[in-house]
Amino acid sequence: MTPYVRLLRPSNLVIALFSIGVASLLAGGTGGQWLAIAAAAVSGALIGSGGMVINDILDVEIDRVNKPERVLVTGAVPMDHARVLYMALNAAALSCCFLLPPAAQYIALFSVLFLYLYSSVLKRTVLLGNLAVGFMTGLAFVYGGAAVGNIDRAMLPAVFAFLLNVGREIIKDMEDVEGDRMHGAATLPVRFGMNAAAAAATVFLVAVMIAAVYPFAAGIYSLTYAMLVGAGMVTVLSYVVGSLWVNTSVANLHRLSTIIKYDMVVGLVAIYLG
Repeated sequence: MTPYVRLLRPSNLVIALFSIGVASLLAGGTGGQWLAIAAAAVSGALIGSGGMVINDILDVEIDRVNKPERVLVTGAVPMDHARVLYMALNAAALSCCFLLPPAAQYIALFSVLFLYLYSSVLKRTVLLGNLAVGFMTGLAFVYGGAAVGNIDRAMLPAVFAFLLNVGREIIKDMEDVEGDRMHGAATLPVRFGMNAAAAAATVFLVAVMIAAVYPFAAGIYSLTYAMLVGAGMVTVLSYVVGSLWVNTSVANLHRLSTIIKYDMVVGLVAIYLG
């Protein structure tokens, strides 16, 4: 991939598109609302990509230790180009929002501002940064619901996304602990150690597995959902938790965070089919 494409994290962009589109459909979006659904999915993906870019801009010194292959560290993308790209992504995203209801427009603007706050301040704090990422991931589903005028039906997947991504972000902090420690980032593993971070990640991932049972038990989702969640999420997340306590090497932590990212797609499919 070209350096500029790598900077945008295309896999994350596709997942954001998919997640917001599915959230709109789960919230009752119809074929007559296809333009609003598309605008929400595209704008949300652009906002997320902008968040990735500003995160890399503000984290370039830490990435020299943790992620020396990043394109801003290597110089494959000049820093001034990255800043222009960040502004262009957000401008394009907010332009798409003129096709959306006011509630969705407010969420989009809030997201742009909050992602900057996360990258500049919250990311370097104990647990607050992890909670912020989980909150923003859950908000993507609320955004999909707002685009079609029905937020309530997007709340369950938003809760699942929040819990899952807080757990994943803690694991990512464990992966980045050396660079964070060198540059004074007060993340959970830096302040309290790897075991405390592993315990916190476990709490959130187990909470996802427990919460995933509720929609089937309450009769909200069907047996298809239960089967897919059982095989595709509970089993996978159980493996992640077990591996987390056995192997905290950088390579394994990176692998586990990647598994969780794609497991969210499995959960989305289960919710949609169920």
